[in-house]
Amino acid sequence: MMQTSNVLRAKKMGSKASATLYKVFRLLLLIGLSYIVIYPILSLFLGSITLPEDLMDESRAWLPKNPTFTNYVNSFSYFKFFKHAGITLQIAGISTLIQLIVCSLIGYGLARYSFVGNSFLFGCVVFTIIMPIQTALLPMYLDYMQFDFFGIGQLIGVFTGTPYTVNLTGTKWVYYLPAIFGVGFNSGLFIFLFRQFFKGMPKDLEDAGKVDGCNPFMIYLRIMVPNTKPVFVTVALLSYIYYWNDTTLSNIMMMGTNDKPRMLYVKSLMASAVIRHRDAIRVMAENQAIALMCVAPLLLLFIIGQRFFIESMDRTGIKG
Repeated sequence: MMQTSNVLRAKKMGSKASATLYKVFRLLLLIGLSYIVIYPILSLFLGSITLPEDLMDESRAWLPKNPTFTNYVNSFSYFKFFKHAGITLQIAGISTLIQLIVCSLIGYGLARYSFVGNSFLFGCVVFTIIMPIQTALLPMYLDYMQFDFFGIGQLIGVFTGTPYTVNLTGTKWVYYLPAIFGVGFNSGLFIFLFRQFFKGMPKDLEDAGKVDGCNPFMIYLRIMVPNTKPVFVTVALLSYIYYWNDTTLSNIMMMGTNDKPRMLYVKSLMASAVIRHRDAIRVMAENQAIALMCVAPLLLLFIIGQRFFIESMDRTGIKG
């Protein structure tokens, strides 16, 4: 009897030790993964509050010897942060709002209505997700450089002898028009998210709306939209991030204007900053400050909306 109790006690202690080791291993793994994620932001922040002459000091390991925010003050004036951030805020905000409306309507139609070609259209939407925007940049540039209002200008040219076209390059319409027609930045992904979310909504909600006299649009507006806040927040976050970080489209379409989006303006100044200034170390410190200021709004947005983001990813069936 004594021997049996000792064996049970040993097994119990062994299981507790295994559980403790597993918890320690999991904690260390999470700390390591967290460090990998946090390191770039932490490095940027510490570099941005370091004096230029201290950046190349080999005796400095991590923390700056004389913390200062002068790099931020200099960056605000040199990079014209508020001006170009305001331009980007306008482009990203309006384009995101348009994408929320258009992509949600398309996703709702694909999810809740059966019609000939539904599956084919949804396949085309999925195809746009894997098609890089670089493949369409040249035809987009040519279309916007001589925009004929979807053929109406060419029709006018039949009677006048000269096609009526306008040059939209260098204007914000190169962002707004694709969003209006459901082909903006990653619109295919957003339509997919909305379709999957709406597809999971109970049919009884629609039937209840019809009993109350709601037409299809009112069912969408008054019943579906209030019950799908997570996917709306997720799409808003992703869309805003894509427009905020864009340099591909703006590098082609917005080069001929002084009202460049912030990321393009910062990128162009960073590339030429060392040439324009003799003090390359000072420019390096200011670049780290402006880079952190560019990332900070996105981090704040994600922190605010992460709960809805995770819920939406779970309910649409996307696993990361």
